Amino acid sequence: MSVLIRNATLITVDADDRVIEGGALLVEDGRIVDLGPVEEVVGRHAPPQQEVEGEGRVVAPGFVSTHTHVGYTIFRGRSEDAGLNCVVGMYIPMHTVLRREERCAVGSLTYAELLRSGVTTVLEMEEDADVYAPSVEKLGIRSAMGIMTSDADADAFTRGEYVFDPKVTEAQVKQAAEFAESWHGRADGRITVMMAPNMTINTSPELLQASRREADRLGLRLTTHCGWGEEEYAIVGELHGKSPFEYLRDNGLLADDTVIAHGYVTDDHNTGVLAHSGACLAHCPLMNATRGQIAPILDYQKRGIPVSLGIDNMYGDYFEVIRAAVLMARIKSSEAQAILAPEALRLATMGGARALGMDHEIGSLEIGKRADLMMIDYRTFGLRPTLDPVQNLVYHAHASNVDMVMVDGRIVMEQGALVHADGANLAAAAESHAQEAWGRFVTKYGGIVAR
Repeated sequence: MSVLIRNATLITVDADDRVIEGGALLVEDGRIVDLGPVEEVVGRHAPPQQEVEGEGRVVAPGFVSTHTHVGYTIFRGRSEDAGLNCVVGMYIPMHTVLRREERCAVGSLTYAELLRSGVTTVLEMEEDADVYAPSVEKLGIRSAMGIMTSDADADAFTRGEYVFDPKVTEAQVKQAAEFAESWHGRADGRITVMMAPNMTINTSPELLQASRREADRLGLRLTTHCGWGEEEYAIVGELHGKSPFEYLRDNGLLADDTVIAHGYVTDDHNTGVLAHSGACLAHCPLMNATRGQIAPILDYQKRGIPVSLGIDNMYGDYFEVIRAAVLMARIKSSEAQAILAPEALRLATMGGARALGMDHEIGSLEIGKRADLMMIDYRTFGLRPTLDPVQNLVYHAHASNVDMVMVDGRIVMEQGALVHADGANLAAAAESHAQEAWGRFVTKYGGIVAR
C-alpha cells in the first residue's frame, strides 16, 4: 500500500531538525520512502494508491510514551489529590479486587486516548498486562508491554509489612516469561514484550535476578520504577541496607537495556549510579508535578543519562506531558530557556525511540523508517498564527487537534475517529467496569484508600 501526504508542513525531528514547508511524504509497505518539497517528491514517483491532503496541517513523528499504566486510568478522579498515599493505599490493593475484564476495559480506553493524542508507541507495564495484547493488535498501535511483577503480599504491604513469598516469585516470573514467549514480535512486530518488576519496595532480590535472567534468555528489555519517594529510600535501606538505585544495580536491573521511571528523588551518588549504568530515565513530569515533585532532568542530561518522556497514568493528552517537561525544568532550574521546543519534541519522539532500542525504526520522519506519524490540523483557534510550527506544537496543541494518525504505514485514526474501534463503546465499557471494581474495593477496604 502506498500513501502520499502532500502540501503539509513536515517536522522531521531528524539530526538537523528540518522543517519542510509545502512538503510531501510518501509511504510504501509501512516505511517512509521519500519526503521533501511536494513537487520533487511527486515528480520522482508513480501515482500512489492513496493521497492525503495536508494543506494547513503539520505532520510530525508519533509520540513515544516510555512509561505508562493504561489500566490505571481506573484511578482517574481518585488519586490526583491523594499524594503518595495512592501507591500503597490504592494502586497495590486494587490489584486484589480488579478482574481481568475490568482491567482490559479501562486500559483499552486509555490506549485509544493515547492514540487519539498522537502517541504511536506505548511502553505499558502493569499487573496482567497480557490482557491488553489482543486490543493492541486490533487498535493498530505499537506497544512494548510487560507484566508488572511483584512478590510482596499486597494486603500485608498496606499494613507496612514486607512479606515475600518464593512461590509468588516463581509464579510471577513464569507469567511474565510466558507472555513474552506468546506475544513478543506479534502483530507484525508492533508488540514487543519487556520484563517489568514493579518497584524496589515490593520486589525481592530473587524476583529482580530472575527477571534479568529471563530478559537475557528471551532477548527482552527491562523496566521498573525507582527514585519516587523518601519512603522508598527508607524502606529499601531497612530491608536491604542500600539505596533503591544500588539495590537495582546489585540485582542486575540497571543496564543500558533498562528504562527507569521517575527518578525525582535522588542525590549526587545515586545519580552517578544511574549514569554509570547506561539506563534511560523515563521522565513523567505531569505525574511528578501532581505529587509535588520535579525530576532533575537537566542534571541527568549533564551526567549523560538518556531521558525520555512518559505519561504514567490517569492523563490522556500527551501534549500536556511535553509542556509539563518544559515548564517543570524551567521551574527547577529558575531558567526561562532551560528546554526549548525542539528539544522537548525530541524527548517525546527520538528520546523515547532510543529508550526502547528502536531509534533506527521510529521517532523521526526519515527515509527508511517505519511510518509512525501524526497529522495535526493547524487551521483552528489556538494554533494560529503559525509563525513557528514547532513552538505551536509544543506550547499550544492538544489531542483534539490531531486529525490523522498512522502506525506502520497504516492509517489508524482519521478525521479524529479511530479506524479499528468505537470510541464511545470503549468509554462506556470503561465507565461500567470501573464503577464495579471500585464498589468491591470500598467493600473490602472500607473506603477509597486502603491505608
